[in-house]
Formats: sequence, structure tokens, C-alpha cells
Amino acid sequence: MSSFTDEPTLIISSDGLTATVASGFRYWIGTKNSNRYVDIDIGFKTDGVTLPRFTGFMRPIAPRWAYIKAVLVHDKLCKCQKVELECFETGSDANFVSISQKEIDAEFYTALKALGMPKYKAWIFYKAVSAYQFSKALKQKLN
Repeated sequence: MSSFTDEPTLIISSDGLTATVASGFRYWIGTKNSNRYVDIDIGFKTDGVTLPRFTGFMRPIAPRWAYIKAVLVHDKLCKCQKVELECFETGSDANFVSISQKEIDAEFYTALKALGMPKYKAWIFYKAVSAYQFSKALKQKLN
């Protein structure tokens, strides 16, 4: 199962709407030491769990900073659209491979479960990010 390394440290902005990573971590995709990973680096910025205005009623079950490690992984993968490959023979981190939005959203679901979120709740979060990405892509096609 996918796994996280260290606990991140965040610096929350004064308005409480964004945060900057002060100490990062590595997230292994697949199994620990699988050779596919994403690093969440110092300085990476996030807005936490983002809810569309019409779903504000869900805030009690989706606090902005809940499950932040999974949120950071999803945000970073959405930004980069790639994962890193570690070459164990050389120890090199120089190789990258593309990852689709569908795979990114599925990895978000896996990361939420790795953090102990119940499957039904992780599924709701997964469907929410998938719907958001679909609407975003549709909006781009229409413009």
C-alpha cells in the first residue's frame, strides 16, 4: 500500500486560507520503496481541502486542514502531472514519468485510506475531486 514518510510542518497564513510547507515528506506510490514517489518540498503552497461554494455544508466533515498529507500529494501531482522514479542501482532521482488526472485522483483515494480514512468517506472525497476536475476540463473546452 502507498505510504508516507515524515510528518509535514505547515505555516498557515494569517487569513487561515492557505499554508506553506515548512518541512516536507515523500509519498511512495504503490508500495513503500516501489521506486515511484512524489516529494512534497519545503515552500510548496496549498489551500487545503477546497470545497465549492455550493458544498459548504460539507465543511464539518471536510475541515480545511484534515488529511493534509493526502491533500498535499494530490495538489502536487495536479500541479506537476508527473511522478519521480528512483533508480535503486545508482540512487539517482532524475527520472520522471507522466501521470494522468484519473490516476492522480485515484492516488488521492489511496492516500486518504493510507491515513486511516474510512473507505466510504474516502470515496466521497475521491468523487468530489473527480467531479471538480471534470468540470474544470469542461470549462476549459468551452472557453
